[in-house]
Amino acid sequence: MPLIRSLRWGVVPARSRLRHARACLIGLLLAGAVPSGTLADVAKDPAAALLRAVAAAEHSLREGKPEAAQDHYRAVLDEGRRLLGELRAPQGTQLAALTAEQRLELERRVRTELARGYSNLGVLETQARRFAQAADLFDEAAAVDPAFPNVQYSLGVARFNARQFDKATAPLARALAASPRDAALRRMLAMAWLETEAYEKAAALLGDDAEREADPSLQFSYGLALARSNHAKDAEAVFASLIARHGDSAKVRVVLGQASAQQGDFEAAIRELTKALELEPDVAEANATLGILYLKQGRLPEAEQALRAELRLRPDDVQSQNALATVLDREGRGQEALPLLRRALEAKPDFADARYQLGKILLAEGAVSEALTELQAAARAAPDDANIRYQLGRAYQKLGRTELADEQFEVFRQLKQKSREARH
Repeated sequence: MPLIRSLRWGVVPARSRLRHARACLIGLLLAGAVPSGTLADVAKDPAAALLRAVAAAEHSLREGKPEAAQDHYRAVLDEGRRLLGELRAPQGTQLAALTAEQRLELERRVRTELARGYSNLGVLETQARRFAQAADLFDEAAAVDPAFPNVQYSLGVARFNARQFDKATAPLARALAASPRDAALRRMLAMAWLETEAYEKAAALLGDDAEREADPSLQFSYGLALARSNHAKDAEAVFASLIARHGDSAKVRVVLGQASAQQGDFEAAIRELTKALELEPDVAEANATLGILYLKQGRLPEAEQALRAELRLRPDDVQSQNALATVLDREGRGQEALPLLRRALEAKPDFADARYQLGKILLAEGAVSEALTELQAAARAAPDDANIRYQLGRAYQKLGRTELADEQFEVFRQLKQKSREARH
């Protein structure tokens, strides 16, 4: 069971900067609009209908009619996709008479206008704060024309605003590579790395931020990234400076406590976490971390009390549900643990440790077939976990499937041996 977990307080440093990011996206709407002169004589142009739809959409934008613009941009998409289909099979269409070079140039123009249509629809969705839909449209724009101006930036910001942080990092990284001096973009990428638990990458970006020490939220995020990437001493120095300059904070005390626990100093960790609760009784993760520390020390009644306190404040915290189930199981109260584990797995089906705990308890209570299903799923999610392999072997053994049981026990022995060698 991991001791250190990610604090889910949202991305504090990026909030005001995201408003700026959305404004920049909206400013892209009319960028690269079709010059009116290009429509002077389009009677023989295969892309005439496409260009008329683009011009109509951008006229609606200038008139302040976004709904009409959306309708015209959807017409752009329909016409653009139709033309691409004909370009793939021009025989029997008006495109059959074009030379290969003309078809190539037409495809380039169509892709540009398709990308513009998807992108501007994405910006309109951004204005309406429908960030997930905006991101999907920017994704389509990037697929049609990867070099379309600002498409990676737009996609990354939309994914970030939709809290799809795992999908935001790649386009944000590409956008930063194109604009390496964009400080706001660097911070946004750092926050996305932080949210996806790529702590080393987040620390590297934030460590070079010229505004970090003057901005308490950036300084906190930097300290958090250091603590999560096993640089506990550096994190402590950052947090000490943060407290000295900006006053004490329960959230800082939680991370300091977790950093101390990471180094094996449980007593210091408990002091910091207790102080955090004195400052802010409902601060996230203080009771959860205390509960795990007490569990590791064998102080089961105190662990149960702390974990129940966390769950009263955050009843959907799957890590605390799993930890409390472990406490109850160790106290011989397996039946009480089962609902907690099932709730955790409803929210997080690939939670290997909860699958393992559930399977182990079911096995102990004689529900062998059900236990086998859970332990098989746990082994798929965490194939290198020796304890899962051992319990899976026991389940096969109880069902009389001796060959499969022996296979799992052998994997268990190999994993244990590998772990012993790694420690020496």
